[in-house]
Amino acid sequence: MILRKDKPSGNLGNGLPQSPEKLKQIRDLIRDYAAEKELIPPLQEEEVIFHSGELIKKHPELFLYQKLLAVMINNHAWRDIVSGIPFNRRILLLPKCIAHSTECPAQFDELGLLCEQCGKCDISDILTQADELGYHTLVSEGTTTVTTLLTSGKVECVIGVGCLHSFERSFPLAIKEAVPSIAIPLYNNNCKDSKVDEIWLNEVLPVRKESNWRGWINIEALRSEVGVWFEKEQLETILEGDDASSQISRNWLAEGGKRWRPLIMVAVYKALMGTEANLNECIQKLAVSIESFHKASLVHDDIVDDDDERYGKPTLHKQYNTSVAINIGDLILGYGYQLIAESGAKHVRKLLKIAALGHRDLAIGQGEELLWRREKRLLSVENIIKIFSLKTSPAFGVALQFGAIISDASDEVMNVLTAYSSSLGIAYQIKDDLEDFNLENIDNTFNTIQPSLVTAIINRNHPHKMEAWYKDFQNGTDQSKKEIWKQTEIREGIKEAEKILEDYKLMALTSIKDLKSPALKILLTRLLNKILNG
Repeated sequence: MILRKDKPSGNLGNGLPQSPEKLKQIRDLIRDYAAEKELIPPLQEEEVIFHSGELIKKHPELFLYQKLLAVMINNHAWRDIVSGIPFNRRILLLPKCIAHSTECPAQFDELGLLCEQCGKCDISDILTQADELGYHTLVSEGTTTVTTLLTSGKVECVIGVGCLHSFERSFPLAIKEAVPSIAIPLYNNNCKDSKVDEIWLNEVLPVRKESNWRGWINIEALRSEVGVWFEKEQLETILEGDDASSQISRNWLAEGGKRWRPLIMVAVYKALMGTEANLNECIQKLAVSIESFHKASLVHDDIVDDDDERYGKPTLHKQYNTSVAINIGDLILGYGYQLIAESGAKHVRKLLKIAALGHRDLAIGQGEELLWRREKRLLSVENIIKIFSLKTSPAFGVALQFGAIISDASDEVMNVLTAYSSSLGIAYQIKDDLEDFNLENIDNTFNTIQPSLVTAIINRNHPHKMEAWYKDFQNGTDQSKKEIWKQTEIREGIKEAEKILEDYKLMALTSIKDLKSPALKILLTRLLNKILNG
């Protein structure tokens, strides 16, 4: 199984057999094909297209149905997980176009069609069967309600009926959220008096069996649970000390932030050990240790960048002074290592080594940046990527590997997480760079204070113009700066950086394609989306 880096062709066969018998024959062929493969969900778009192409090589007569094959292959990948999810945690989503186009008496509300059980179309019978099984049901074209139910944790999977066009549009969203799903296409694509293969639907709806599916990890609920560990009262139970420095350190740890790194560690642990895994004091101390390393680095970053605010408040070196802030950062680092040593985890030496290596790499990356600042020159694209990798990837890597180590994960999984964290960290920094590279932040955009991928790209492509722009920015007026911002070369540089960002997202997803744990693969897919798009 491979992922193609180039985009798949959009000219896929769009046909659909018009008989249940032919559809059943194709499903059987896919079942036999999948028996030879190990399809671990979620599959990426490139993967399902690749596998549909492989199937067509064996059965050339199916070339008209490649989109259908892609849908069916994706269904097969999710089949075992969906069958292990209780009926009352599934939702059946039907399109309005199944309703009779001229005689349907149903009204609509903000959720969708309110079926009156008139019997003039198939909706009534389908809903009755689903309701008797315990499904949530919805007759609507929109996905807002479904997304809300998934986010709330009330629903874990979607059984969707729709035309091939609608599945093609919704597939990228389903992939980003890694939603367990089965898609059943309509016979027609004209959105009027549509029909579905009821034999196929009746096969899917009642399927229920025990599986190794351990449940959907609700990331936002888990974030709230982890967040409690950073309340001042909680921190005082694991970080002792009545002196002023200890109190300042605990207060800083309790300050805002998204808590991505401790959240990632705990989420990986739950993905590998099960959603019911106990979050005991050992897990809590390790999670706080990971956040300690991150928070200490922020103290030092703020000093280096001479930033005035963090979390909407004065930075530590502005509240106190630089010497105090440096010491607080060092103290928080010490807390991080202390918490690992006192955690009681069974692989303490391995955890300490991972943390130390992450700390080392971050310092090397920061050192590269600081030495570059002294020279006041523009870096190459390659050097920017190297700094991004050293400064950001280690923090994600430590969090991911901590979760895997305390779950007794294999070396194979550890290697996958290392590759994933490298691409994720670089993508995160590129995203941050793109967000900072804007007209409102224009004075900081063209500088030699912070490394920027966009300016490195522009300098590589247009070195003479870049040199002139730097001089203009040092001495120019606000109006002249705005004129520079309008230049085509700058827009092209931003677009190229956006393309590189997408490349690293794809690399992260490619790195996890061979994971054998669906729960971990699902989690990492969703985390990538939330961290980079949330």
